[in-house]
Amino acid sequence: MAMPAHPVNTRRKGPAVGPMSSSTPSWTDDLPVCHLSAIGFSTNQVYRADGGREEEHEFEDRCFHFKCDDIYLYGVFDGHSGVHVADFVRQRLPVELLLGQLTDVEDDFSVKKILQQAFLTVEAAFFETIDAALAEKMKLKLQLPEGLSDYELYQKYPKEVEKLQSLDSEIIGGTSAILALIHKGKLYIASVGDSRAVLCTREPDNKLKVRQLSIDHTIDNEDEQLRLSQLNLDVAGIQQATGLYGRGLAGHPTTRSIGDYSFKGGYRDIEVLSYAASEPVIAEPEVIGGLPITGLSGFLLVFTNGLIKSIEETTDTSQLNMDIAYRVAAEFQIQSTLSGVAQQVVDKVVRNHHDTYLSGMERAQYCQKRDDITLLLRNFDYPLWSSVSPLGSSVSPLPGYNPVTVPYSPHRTETSLSLFIPSPTPPTLTHSISQTPIITGIPSVTPSSVPITQPIFVDVSNPNIPNSPSSSHTSTIESQPSSGTSTPQKYDPTHTNSTGTQGSTNSDTQSSPFLFQRLSEPRDTNSQAEPDEEGYIEPYVDFTDFMRAYEAAANEIHYSQEA
Repeated sequence: MAMPAHPVNTRRKGPAVGPMSSSTPSWTDDLPVCHLSAIGFSTNQVYRADGGREEEHEFEDRCFHFKCDDIYLYGVFDGHSGVHVADFVRQRLPVELLLGQLTDVEDDFSVKKILQQAFLTVEAAFFETIDAALAEKMKLKLQLPEGLSDYELYQKYPKEVEKLQSLDSEIIGGTSAILALIHKGKLYIASVGDSRAVLCTREPDNKLKVRQLSIDHTIDNEDEQLRLSQLNLDVAGIQQATGLYGRGLAGHPTTRSIGDYSFKGGYRDIEVLSYAASEPVIAEPEVIGGLPITGLSGFLLVFTNGLIKSIEETTDTSQLNMDIAYRVAAEFQIQSTLSGVAQQVVDKVVRNHHDTYLSGMERAQYCQKRDDITLLLRNFDYPLWSSVSPLGSSVSPLPGYNPVTVPYSPHRTETSLSLFIPSPTPPTLTHSISQTPIITGIPSVTPSSVPITQPIFVDVSNPNIPNSPSSSHTSTIESQPSSGTSTPQKYDPTHTNSTGTQGSTNSDTQSSPFLFQRLSEPRDTNSQAEPDEEGYIEPYVDFTDFMRAYEAAANEIHYSQEA
């Protein structure tokens, strides 16, 4: 049996699901992957009142991240009405860019022209694959009598109607597409649709500058409104009709895309678009670049509209790009891999969205379901915590995510333990004079320094007296105490005081109870086993002194910032 010219819009068989999976094998499967990048994703979900979730449709996002010689190519494709167009574009766009087309091309104008032509060529190739389906559909429609309703047609001609539906599944559908190309030390972005590219760079003053490099091609974009009005379309009428169709351009999510034959070759059959002088939905991309990236410290984010909508529905934020950049920067502090950063950002957005639905509060009405999400991350020398922590360190250098309790060990150890408490105030979001969004409060990080957040160093032997944040930048307390700071208490299981709790070699601190009570401390076993009136049992760990230490440290930071 001959293979079909392109993937049919049917659900994949087998367990493979993800933006880099494909309905059919492709030559791109063997292209070298760029290990300076990573993907995070989540499938669409519809929520149920009982807390359950289910997919509304198959996963329709696709992407790639390749490195071929000195060329880096990244693509994210947000498919709709099926995955076949996104699959086709994912496989064909690299053909137009990685087979010598960019060799010896250096000027920005020529690179932009090649990118623009690649989008148009790929769409034309896709339309060629559906020529046979279009011809067969037209032949079937001519054989069916006119004047019958869809229900009557199905009752009298079920096989023909099912065949028409199968052909429609091959014809309809499209995808947003966004490409990021790094060539000759410059970054180029080409896009159609509503997926985004955001570049986050760390400036000399250690602020994180956030810049959107792509255009949202939607009916709300003023440039797109002007383009449509020049086609003799009533933009105000289209916007009013959007309320009837639910979203986008007469039900279509974007004003530019690849595929979507019914909104291109068949746009005259749509009432609000029928007066257009030419196709209102186009595949011509807007290309930005080239931006020099030599010596850049930061990261590039390319993500689908599903991530945008999920955050908007949950938070109603007016600074979405900055919100996403902050989330990614925070994960850089605690993850050891780029994949961990990208996937954790997506996972937390997904969890927040579902939790908002379950909360039943005001914004729950906007969180009934969510779309597919794909986030592509490309790093430009922005440090992961694994790159700034010594190899083999047994104590995490990440102040915000250390476990509170210290594991008990029956053996003597020469390694002292300290308690890190992060500043309770997160980095603030501000705007520079040029109105470019930036994030402040993120200091410089080098391989010889600690991660972004400066810890408050607290002596656990006397939690009411926090040390100066500058007194130590290490995750252990083997260093000698400096003037004006207290010596952190060593953990010595063999040294106990008369009460059975851990003792201290410092006579000044023996009167202060140790922050964490050992589990082996004698206690009333009967009271431990019996719950109180509210069903709770006595805790194994007393956090009273810990909370006092935290409040004292937080107040010190607050007052120092005000000063």
